[in-house]
Amino acid sequence: MAFTTATDTESAGPATAIAEAPAKPDKIEYPERNWIAQSISHGDAVLQAAAALRNHFRDRTDVLVAMELAVYYRRGDDNLWLQPDVQVVFGVSPENRRSYRIWEEGKAPDFVLEVASPATAEHDAKYKRREYARMGVREYWRLDPEGTLMGSALEGYEASEGKYEPVQPVASSGQDRWFRSRVLGLELRSQRQARATVLVFRDPCTGEETDGALEEAERRRRIAERDSRTAKQEASAAKQEASAAKQEASAAKQRETAAKQEASAANERVRALEEQLRALTARTTPSERDC
Repeated sequence: MAFTTATDTESAGPATAIAEAPAKPDKIEYPERNWIAQSISHGDAVLQAAAALRNHFRDRTDVLVAMELAVYYRRGDDNLWLQPDVQVVFGVSPENRRSYRIWEEGKAPDFVLEVASPATAEHDAKYKRREYARMGVREYWRLDPEGTLMGSALEGYEASEGKYEPVQPVASSGQDRWFRSRVLGLELRSQRQARATVLVFRDPCTGEETDGALEEAERRRRIAERDSRTAKQEASAAKQEASAAKQEASAAKQRETAAKQEASAANERVRALEEQLRALTARTTPSERDC
């Protein structure tokens, strides 16, 4: 759920003017805003989408994934704000914030997801769509967790020349329609679960899918860690075996060399004894040989 107290008009200026700073010093606090899930389905959809994206970008130190973080987009006016259900921002630190101020961060969110509720569906479709486009949000997505609030369960929009154009499906599997988010580098589809329609994300490079369920993400993380440990242990054992085999081969070669040297020395001794015998035989007189 996201609210703004700004007047819903069509006459606001372009995105660059939204975050323009006033000449006088800024002494406004821009407070954090509270969030209350509108229903179980609304809360599940928001939590799972945020969890899936945080897990996907967990190793990035330049990606902020935030849930229900108020975005202030005009310095000097703490009444002008929006609160996306989920937002992703590239090129900024993921450290904790109480609010997101565009003029301080240097950019608007790149990706925004709004999960519809009876109280906000129309507001999301009209006013917030226009405001997100004006402030420079590159992609705006809407999800219907109940299946009765929108014309389709999932809608995506890409910014093009200051306005949004619908994202078209890239693939279908049965009744499932996948949409490509250029901003995230992921494919998205809706999926009906027991309590809500939620987002499913797919990595087009690996084909891996996740719906952001916390227990599933944790299970996969533990499996990956276990497999990694096993692979490292097997690699270490193989390396030790190879080292032992190499040492044994070296020892065998040394034994072979020593044996050759020993045989050579024995041959030399035999030749020396034969020379001595021939010398003794040559010095013996004929009468002595007859005896």
